[in-house]
Amino acid sequence: MISSRNVSRGAILSVSLALIAFSPASAQPKQGVSKTVFENDKVIVMDSVIKPGEGLPSADRSGAIYYYLSGSKVERTFADGTKETVTRKTGQALVNTEKRPYSVVNTGTTTAHVISIKLK
Repeated sequence: MISSRNVSRGAILSVSLALIAFSPASAQPKQGVSKTVFENDKVIVMDSVIKPGEGLPSADRSGAIYYYLSGSKVERTFADGTKETVTRKTGQALVNTEKRPYSVVNTGTTTAHVISIKLK
C-alpha cells in the first residue's frame, strides 16, 4: 500500500535530485551594485559597491581612473581563465593599465566602494 508519506518522500527526493542536476557547476557570484552617476559624450562616471562575495561582470576597464572610498581585496578573472588578486586601500587612486577585459569578485572581508571615471 502506498501512503502519502512515501509519496511525499519520493517527491522531495526527486525535486532535490533535479535541483542538483540543473545547478551550474560553478555558481556565479551575486551581482554588486554599479550605477552611472554622470555621463555625457566624453566621459562616464560610475559608483560601484561590491560586498564580500559579490562581483561585477567582465568589461573593458582599460584607462579607467579609480578612487576607492573603501578598499578591499578583489580577484580579477580574465577571458582565458587566468586570475589575479589585488588589494585596494581606502583613499587609493589609480589609472587602470590592464588592457584585457576582466570580471571582478570581492574576496575580501570589507565592502569595496569605488568611483570610476572613464573617457569615451
